[in-house]
Amino acid sequence: MYIRKKLFKNTITIVFAAYILAAISGCAVKTKIYEIKPAEVSLKGIKTLAVLKFAGQYGETVRSDFYNRLADVKHFNLIDTNSVNALDKVIFNQIDDPRFLPELEALHADGVITGRVTADINDKHGSDQVQMQEGTGKYKKGENIFGQEVDIEIMRTVLKPVKYIVRQASLTTDFKVFDLRTKKIIATGKVTRNYNEKFGGKKENFFSGKTISKLPAKNQTLNELSSQSAIELVSKISPTKITRSVSFDDGGTLGIGGHKDIKRGIEFAKRGLWEDAIEIWNNVIKTEPHNAAAFYNLGVAYESLGTLKDLQKSRSMYKKAVRNGDKKLYLDAIARANNKIKNRRKYDQQIQMLKKIPVQKNKGSQGLRIY
Repeated sequence: MYIRKKLFKNTITIVFAAYILAAISGCAVKTKIYEIKPAEVSLKGIKTLAVLKFAGQYGETVRSDFYNRLADVKHFNLIDTNSVNALDKVIFNQIDDPRFLPELEALHADGVITGRVTADINDKHGSDQVQMQEGTGKYKKGENIFGQEVDIEIMRTVLKPVKYIVRQASLTTDFKVFDLRTKKIIATGKVTRNYNEKFGGKKENFFSGKTISKLPAKNQTLNELSSQSAIELVSKISPTKITRSVSFDDGGTLGIGGHKDIKRGIEFAKRGLWEDAIEIWNNVIKTEPHNAAAFYNLGVAYESLGTLKDLQKSRSMYKKAVRNGDKKLYLDAIARANNKIKNRRKYDQQIQMLKKIPVQKNKGSQGLRIY
């Protein structure tokens, strides 16, 4: 009977704790906001870009991932040179060699990008000493969960070796961008992605997801690193869209209470009806000019629109929220808005520069125009 009472008490405690945790974590309804991150390196004068072959054993894997992601972004007019055999001799270290200019100029591109990929992967084997329970062969009287008297084996703690494998891998891509107009290399860089995961040993249990049986094939690990590298490579030379999760503020505390009209505005915003949400929160401010949550949510609304003008409005609303509420949520929002304004200005400059560049006409049959 004692065991059943204790089990029931523990269950109630766990359920209550889960409820409190849900209330605390549920106090912030969130929305997804998209933003444009400007290219780290502005490729001035390049609108049409030819992607050459990448050197190295995994060069084609990285090149393919990079090309596909760059095509999705649609910042450049892309020319795929993968099927142009004449370009096989154009190698990474000699991209600016004058001997290759005739083949490169035949692409009718503003510039070309090439790369060199080096990879390393290694599995280290070992074992951990893990505490386990084992039977002693001796028994004592006790009760099961139903209160019935049974014989229970006395257990003891022992250390046993459990095998593990540590997968360590790295993939590095060096890249160069060559401007066919100026005949100069205008951008160089390096992207390195690492993998270091332990499978088995102390993690050899069902809940960890890191059992030895879950160790991926080596090519799967390298493919994962290739995909990550491609994302980073694209962000180096092209603006990219990223998604951020941003919290609303309903005016309540720890998920309790909250302002009725502010919550109504949040419901509209969650459905993408930002104009209706803005109207509701503006009406709240008309009757409650010091309502920090309303100012903050207006900031989220303008931030979601994303233009430079809207981002500046967003920052202004966040500052008003701080003057009336001074929450960490509001201060973080101001810092985020400042960073977005800086990035948006840089992005707008890159787009304006791109619009001024005349489009190259692909007069030949080489390559495949994607965008």
